[in-house]
Amino acid sequence: LSQMSQYGKPEFWEDRYQRDKEQFDWYQRYVGLKDIITQYISPDYQILNIGCGNSKMSEEMYEEGYENITNIDISPTVIKWMAEEYKEKCPKLVFTTMDVKDLKYPDKKFNCVLDKGTFDTILC
Repeated sequence: LSQMSQYGKPEFWEDRYQRDKEQFDWYQRYVGLKDIITQYISPDYQILNIGCGNSKMSEEMYEEGYENITNIDISPTVIKWMAEEYKEKCPKLVFTTMDVKDLKYPDKKFNCVLDKGTFDTILC
């Protein structure tokens, strides 16, 4: 099987994050997405960042005033690492292990859902 066909499998991501701790953004960093994000998303919004992985996007948004970001990923390893990495420099960021196909949040909790992979695909 190709590596791409493995992307939908939780064990692929868990293995990847256990092996590689370096932060990674696929195509665009926040600076490349900033214009569209600031056009449509207010800094006071409650934001859900799905499949956050080990991207720096939440950190960079936090530095721009977006402090209400809940980050979820299916990999417990990456969530633990990111929570530790940002607990002091971005203390309001929330990191939770969760499958996007089984969200545990009430309706209307978030004003916005971000999927950086989709941004990368559309804007590259």
